[in-house]
Amino acid sequence: MNLIYTWKMSPPGASRLADTPTFPAAVFAVVLAAAVVATDGARATVPALQGRVQDIAQAERPLGDDHYLAGDIAGQVDHHVLYFGLDDVASRHLQTADVLFLGNSRLMFALRPEVLGPEFAALGLSYYALGFGSREADRFPLAILRKFDLRPRVVVVNADGFFIRWLSAWAEAVNRDTPFAARKLRLEAEASHRARQALHVVAPHWLSIFGRPGLGQARGFNIYRSRIDGTWEISPWPSATSTFAPPPAAGPAIGRGERAAALAFKAEMDRRGITLILTRVPTPEPHGGAGPARFAELLKVPLVLAEPPGLTSADHSHLDAPSAFDWSREFMAVLAPHLGGAGRAPVR
Repeated sequence: MNLIYTWKMSPPGASRLADTPTFPAAVFAVVLAAAVVATDGARATVPALQGRVQDIAQAERPLGDDHYLAGDIAGQVDHHVLYFGLDDVASRHLQTADVLFLGNSRLMFALRPEVLGPEFAALGLSYYALGFGSREADRFPLAILRKFDLRPRVVVVNADGFFIRWLSAWAEAVNRDTPFAARKLRLEAEASHRARQALHVVAPHWLSIFGRPGLGQARGFNIYRSRIDGTWEISPWPSATSTFAPPPAAGPAIGRGERAAALAFKAEMDRRGITLILTRVPTPEPHGGAGPARFAELLKVPLVLAEPPGLTSADHSHLDAPSAFDWSREFMAVLAPHLGGAGRAPVR
């Protein structure tokens, strides 16, 4: 009976077919083809689905070869690229920049090269944005400064959750990886990014577009990083939600850990002959801890704030595109006097 039952449930040759090397690829091809046909039919008959695509399918890489993929919905790559020096052009500009900007993704959204480029050119100075996503703080950029023995004239820090001696999960991965693994990760990330862009047009993940029950819509953005100045190009840039007023610059008192981290960072800058300047990119919800005014007082360094009226946020965290341009213009107006110009020492 067992033999008869087994034979009926598993026809001859079924197990041999499932064990063939091409079987998983064949199943994937059949499922993908069915999904594409179903999606095309649904779009043709359901008006609400027409024109709906995922964020990654809308991404537009900047023209030319001046940018590389830094991150998408699968994660970030630029930690590995910059730490292991995988991009020769980016490494050269990073190591020769007169001014480095350090901070989290809020800084990277806010710094607009269309504004900074002409202003720095007029000053006769170069700059590089060495900020990172994943709420990266002080430890990882410090590791890059030490690894390449960077000695820019000025370092500008977005002091929003920066002085905490913390590494993100992506920075931890860098610590575990080798140069070979980093190159492999970059190649795989670029290939999968292009594949997802194509596949999500013909077979999108509808739960990400319309929202998961109880979790809401899953939005994302793609990041392309400039090899020349390190700034991010965001695509698609999320639309603004509402206006906000930045919180007070002082914030809570400095904690013991923050104090130790800030003093250690300042000591490192002093050893390298670097002028330290603090700022804070306006945001509805700071990352917590002491405000930039308290750190500036502790470290006896300039605090350069720009808070133009009517700022709007894309996600209650980062500035939307128009506000980023407004902030960059006002920020450069107050920062430039602290930078001096070519052949002149910055104001200390």
